[in-house]
Amino acid sequence: MAIFKYIKIKGLVSILLSFYFLQFAVSQENKLLKTDTLSSYVSKKTIDIREVEVFGRLKDSNIKSGSTGLNIDVKELKSLPQFIGESDPYKALQYMGGVSQAGEANSGLYVRGGNNDQNLILLNGTMIQNPTHVLGMFSVFNPDLISQMHFVKSGMPAEYGGRLSSIVDISTIATVPEKLDIKGSIGLISSRLSAQIPLSSKFSIYTSWRGSYIGSTVLPALALLGTDSLLTQNRYEFWDVNAGFTYLFSPKTKLIGHFYIGKDDVNIGTFKIYDVHGNSTNWGNTAAGIQLKTVFSENWSMSHQLSFSRFQIQSTLNWSSTDLKPTTIQSNFQNITYKNDFFYWHGLHSFKFGTEISYNAAIPNFVNSDTVSSLEIKSEHPSINSTQVAVYFRDEWNWNQFQFNLGLRANLYAQIGPYTDYQNQGNILNSTNALIKTYSGLEPRFFSRYLINSQSSIKFSATRHYQFLNQIPVFSIGIPADLQIPASLYVKPQVSWHFSGGYFRNLSDNEWEVSLEVYYKTLENLLEFKNSITNTFTNGMFEKDLLVGKGWTYGSELKVRKNYGKFTGWISYNLGWSYRKFDEINNGIPFLAQNDRRHDLSIIAMYQLNNRLSLSSVFVYATGNRLNLPVSWFIIDNKYVLEYSKYNAFEMPAYHRLDISVNYKLKKWHNIDSELNLSIYNVYNHANPYLVNFSARTQKIYMNYLLPIIPSFSWTFHL
Repeated sequence: MAIFKYIKIKGLVSILLSFYFLQFAVSQENKLLKTDTLSSYVSKKTIDIREVEVFGRLKDSNIKSGSTGLNIDVKELKSLPQFIGESDPYKALQYMGGVSQAGEANSGLYVRGGNNDQNLILLNGTMIQNPTHVLGMFSVFNPDLISQMHFVKSGMPAEYGGRLSSIVDISTIATVPEKLDIKGSIGLISSRLSAQIPLSSKFSIYTSWRGSYIGSTVLPALALLGTDSLLTQNRYEFWDVNAGFTYLFSPKTKLIGHFYIGKDDVNIGTFKIYDVHGNSTNWGNTAAGIQLKTVFSENWSMSHQLSFSRFQIQSTLNWSSTDLKPTTIQSNFQNITYKNDFFYWHGLHSFKFGTEISYNAAIPNFVNSDTVSSLEIKSEHPSINSTQVAVYFRDEWNWNQFQFNLGLRANLYAQIGPYTDYQNQGNILNSTNALIKTYSGLEPRFFSRYLINSQSSIKFSATRHYQFLNQIPVFSIGIPADLQIPASLYVKPQVSWHFSGGYFRNLSDNEWEVSLEVYYKTLENLLEFKNSITNTFTNGMFEKDLLVGKGWTYGSELKVRKNYGKFTGWISYNLGWSYRKFDEINNGIPFLAQNDRRHDLSIIAMYQLNNRLSLSSVFVYATGNRLNLPVSWFIIDNKYVLEYSKYNAFEMPAYHRLDISVNYKLKKWHNIDSELNLSIYNVYNHANPYLVNFSARTQKIYMNYLLPIIPSFSWTFHL
């Protein structure tokens, strides 16, 4: 038994309508940690003068929905409690069944025991490598621009590929409005502004800006109030810009373009318990794409898309406990993809088929050290370039009470030069476009649904998936410093089988929904670092030294939902297990994954008091993550030697919090619709652990807490 000391941050918060500040006090406490050994439907539509897109939730969509998952009600998710003044439909996916709570200041998705990098995040069909801002507090998606959000966690159809766990497909506005449309929000921590501008009856453009200014407002206020200087020395800022256009060649042909760029800047002035000082990190996403959509007839349609995405990160770290100080780490990844889709409806069958061709370039990291050390610093790792071709076909049809979706996706992946293979006998140089290594694989996809009656159905799916682009996190302190490691000469693609089944039932004329799902998923060729951070950054080809293992996850998901009336909401409960097995870890004995959370509960409640006033709340509870901690330590030759028990044997304290929100619609003023929002994050100020770290210098284990109770106030307008 071990008692650990940790730092607990409690919050004393005051709020005024025009001024906002947080005041932190630091206290210490002893605690014992626990240990144990679309479907796609085509409808006939008449377009008269202008195109109008109407999105609504069908009363029986959970009963009749097919293998392509569900369209998320974006409007409903926007009504959930706002966090620091902004609604975030993407982050709200954590409250959906099968998605584990990511933890404090982390909006990553851990779907059915999978890893965060196993989710394909798309913005208008363009890959987004890192979908978060400011340590996960915001997503990169401007809520004023989101028109549709599609989420698939099981029965993934053949048109989607490249990831093992889920698909989040987000689309921005793509219509031509009749007049200028301006939306925005002014908050105490961040603000945003967007405009959709019609230039003709066929052509419109949109643009948006969003940014935070916590370093210019809140942190200086905290410093004046005498708050702990360790907090006020930190800086968390971000900004992003969206732009796009829609052009209607004809009622049946549409051209859509979009552009996104976003930047983050995080500076940790002093983080003393981790022996890191003067650290700064900046990262950013760039995404651009153009889509041509054509409807030839009521049975034939086609789309073409060309997209580009890039993710870059640079971290300057001063690790005072190592020989690397200071160290600059750079990593970037970029992707160019062309995709075409064809849709054909014949009788009871709806066919969809197409191809996808992509080029990827990844530089896992680039390291500079400003200090002479005894270590041999490898200044640059070889870039990993690759191409991939995928061809898919699927057929979805209805037969009596059954619906079937049968598909096949074929992949051909190749690593190409230039590439330097470092060998003891001499380096092997591969020229540009030289074929270095190829992988191929077939992905069968099967989904079936049986309508028991108009109020209930049973669904089953079995799918296989390949993932050629991998990410391995370097740190666990909220910075997205993941190494981009595509499949290559020494790295095999990840592979998974996913089986899922469930019973869906509606009650009281579809006012209530009840569902119970079970799943089992296998994971092959998972990756872990073999050596320490120091060895990783000094290794010329660390992909040769990665550990390769496997895993499996299984569990059940129960959801109860009320759809209509003044009081709506849902309860989602997940019970799951997530195991990993590596021959070189834990003596080859299977162990619980870091993101294993046995219990995960979300309770969402929304109440429409009247036409102007609405209330909402979110309560979440999740079993703590797994982690490694020493059970004893001793000193040999003035060096600390740590002794560990079984791998990931410790469980962090459970994560739970309550958020509430009040929205009040103001009377229209000069043709401006607006509303006020008052939200409180972590109402009862529960200290949820953010980081756990052992300090050999003090021989203590510290638990760090990041977010206390946080009230926020914002004014949202639309004209």
